[in-house]
Amino acid sequence: MRILTFGWDYPPSRNGGLGVACYGLTRELVAAGAEVIFVLPKTQQTIGGARFVFADQSRRVRVREVESLLQPYHQGGSLVHFIVGYDREGKPIIRSRTIIEEAHRFAHQASLIAQEETFDVIHAHDWTSYLAGVAAKLASGKPLILHVHATSFDQAASANVDPEIYKIEREAFALADRVVTVSQFTKNIIVERHGVLPEKVVVVHNGCDTHEPPRHEQTLQELKAQGKRIVLYHGRITIQKGVDYFVRAARRVVDVDPSVVFVISGWGDMMRQIIEQVGAMGLSQHVIFAGALWEDERDRMYQSADLVVMPSVSEPFGLVPLEALQHGTPSLISKQSGVGEVMSHVLRVDFWDVDEMANKILAAMRYPVMRRQLVQEGKQQLQQLSWREAATKVYDLYRSLVQYLRA
Repeated sequence: MRILTFGWDYPPSRNGGLGVACYGLTRELVAAGAEVIFVLPKTQQTIGGARFVFADQSRRVRVREVESLLQPYHQGGSLVHFIVGYDREGKPIIRSRTIIEEAHRFAHQASLIAQEETFDVIHAHDWTSYLAGVAAKLASGKPLILHVHATSFDQAASANVDPEIYKIEREAFALADRVVTVSQFTKNIIVERHGVLPEKVVVVHNGCDTHEPPRHEQTLQELKAQGKRIVLYHGRITIQKGVDYFVRAARRVVDVDPSVVFVISGWGDMMRQIIEQVGAMGLSQHVIFAGALWEDERDRMYQSADLVVMPSVSEPFGLVPLEALQHGTPSLISKQSGVGEVMSHVLRVDFWDVDEMANKILAAMRYPVMRRQLVQEGKQQLQQLSWREAATKVYDLYRSLVQYLRA
């Protein structure tokens, strides 16, 4: 089985859960014997056993991107910048395109790539790659699977969606042979709001690494030595993620227990707003902005925290609670999170209920036995949530589509 895969993000690029999910699935598909041709919009470092094709150098014109520009999760009007040449003094000449324009460029290259490669099925991840997947289908006639990691409704955290992204989603879903969603929560959105037939949608929950990770020297040791307890938020700082509700709950927690310290790790367009909110609520001595933590630094923070909170307004899945559990830390998640469909040993709250969020944070701080039980029972459940399980379901979907078309 040979799969032509399109994605926008892939490790070791440090942009978020989309790349992590693509890597986890691809790694296990390759291990299962699939041949994966993974197409990315620009040249970058990659890891794993797939064969990578880069759309900026595979065809007639090579476009040299400046670093950290093709990040996922942006709105359609967000700009990306690229080097088109150099002046007489050797300085780069930089031009800009919107993400929408870049997605269309990716689709043009995808059509050419599809005519050059031999493959059985097409798999496109996230809206930024949907046009590429559709172009490859039109060029080759091969079946197309679109993998929904988030929708325009999730990113907007409301019905006020980006109309251009919504248009791409709706038209691409109509042309796809199957649509994979990372949760029933997300399936409900695309059925109800994009008009996709329920029988066309397959739910494949994300997975995680299930091995026991190495232990690291804890961070924030001085605070721990003072008897402080650490509550961690790790993720993008955007309206979708509910960080403003997290800060409001922090105010209520600190009013009752000033020994609790809140750590915010991440990046995003609401960073300035959240910093100002922390200051306005008098929390500057109780909230630490740690920046975007990755790899060992992220793992050290997971292992140092007493509780991880994912207060998302609309979360298709949410890998953070699984990652935290792998490192031995329990989580509090919003009820508006897809991961809750497969993870029962967590605390839950509506994202908007900051009083209840505060109450559950306080309970977790007061009762270490409860935290240990959540971790102990959660780790047993974690063994059933591997990337191998997710990849097996995706592989079965590939085979069913190919067999159906050959019948």
